[in-house]
Amino acid sequence: MKIPVVDIFAGPGGLGEGFSAFSPNKGGHETPFRIGISAEMEANAAKTLRLRAFFRQFANGHAPKSYYEYVQGIRDTPWTAATQAEWEKAGEEARQLTLGDEEHDAILHGRIRKITKKDEPWVLIGGPPCQAYSLVGRARNIGIAGYKPEEDHRHFLYQHYLKILNKFRPSIFVMENVKGILSSRVGGELMFPRILEDLRYAGGKSGEKYRVIPLIVSDDLSRQKLDGREFVLRAEELGVPQARHRVILLGLSADIDISKGKFLTPSISRYTVSDVIAGLPALRSGVTDSDVDEWWKFARETLRIASDATNDGKTRNALLRYAKNIDKADPGRGGRWMQKTASSDCVPEHLKNWLIDKRLNGILNHEVRQHMMSDFLRYGFAAAFAEMHGYSPRGAKEFPQALYPEHKNWESGKFVDRFKVQIFGLPSSTITSHLSKDGHYFIHPDASQLRSLSVREAARIQTFPDNYFFEGGRGAQFKQVGNAVPPWMARQIAGVVYSLLCP
Repeated sequence: MKIPVVDIFAGPGGLGEGFSAFSPNKGGHETPFRIGISAEMEANAAKTLRLRAFFRQFANGHAPKSYYEYVQGIRDTPWTAATQAEWEKAGEEARQLTLGDEEHDAILHGRIRKITKKDEPWVLIGGPPCQAYSLVGRARNIGIAGYKPEEDHRHFLYQHYLKILNKFRPSIFVMENVKGILSSRVGGELMFPRILEDLRYAGGKSGEKYRVIPLIVSDDLSRQKLDGREFVLRAEELGVPQARHRVILLGLSADIDISKGKFLTPSISRYTVSDVIAGLPALRSGVTDSDVDEWWKFARETLRIASDATNDGKTRNALLRYAKNIDKADPGRGGRWMQKTASSDCVPEHLKNWLIDKRLNGILNHEVRQHMMSDFLRYGFAAAFAEMHGYSPRGAKEFPQALYPEHKNWESGKFVDRFKVQIFGLPSSTITSHLSKDGHYFIHPDASQLRSLSVREAARIQTFPDNYFFEGGRGAQFKQVGNAVPPWMARQIAGVVYSLLCP
């Protein structure tokens, strides 16, 4: 009997993917968890969830041919008459629901009643939207006239957790959020201690109580004084090629024996941007404000102009080298599906079986946005500079004056990271939903490609399997990837939960 999992604020399903794909046996296909319902309010993410729910109903390596034809764009639906029942079942699992809406809450609660049993364990997972807690979101809120944190309902979305914990009493819950939740204040008081206390006493002082603990434990928890920092998981310490730091709260009901837990151990090994995206097919961006007939000529001229603009000899030489070696073949802008290259499956050994699907025979969602002519110069310069110096050029101090953007505060020193390269030899910075707006923080490290990351490159850095297809337009896809929990990290969280629930 599999352990039911309820995933709320599910996004495209990164946390749920980790649980549904976890196996206690190395290399095995036994999966002890099953997603009973995943609830997400955004339409495109909900479509992604349903498609993945359909895919997961088939044994590993046995998804129907129609699925692969759909993601390639060959057919209009992923199901056929023979698999329509599985598609309908996927629709029961993946639901577009807005928590707090009375009708939608009734649907969610009805499903929970159906998939859980009173005396059997089940797990609640998910992460409330983080805009109110993130440092960027808080900075943006300051600029809103009359903004009052205590009147922003986003600070209190975690209370939907409390309702489910109180009403249905799962054995374990996992709640994820940005690190900014530790310092967020409402009415002058820190929110995190309040959230922690509310979760511990989700059923009220006389109701169900939960012990909220970190996933990485180095000491006897009974002697450990928790101040918030212990709850931070660093993805780069867990085999993910990304420096993504998130607060993960693990809540245990009173009957869980904590001594059974096999908690996470940070690794000193690090995996890099190059490890997961260097082998993917090269792409080029489109140009928003000009017509380009021959891309190779345009790219070569762009790199030469960027080289003329800089006084940094190392960067100039790198730009000229890239210009000289520009391939006359047009790499194209990618798209929904494109053919693999010989190196496409080159990924770290521990992620090979996780990321690669031999049946796919192509790359999904490998598509890039358009950029303005002036940004091509900045992207080329920044990528070459980062290659030569090991870090991105920091604002007006290190950008050539000829490449300054038309930004009134550019020289103030407040925007030193406005153009940021994801360096091949390092873990990436945090993949965020800002990718849906522009690519300035996510410049591809190959200067000759003159672009920001593609959706698939961001998804690989997030450790989504290559056969995971993101629905919606390119902007919606970027947003889904940026909002997700890295599935490879989620799989390890699932391992901790399994160790606490099973012998």
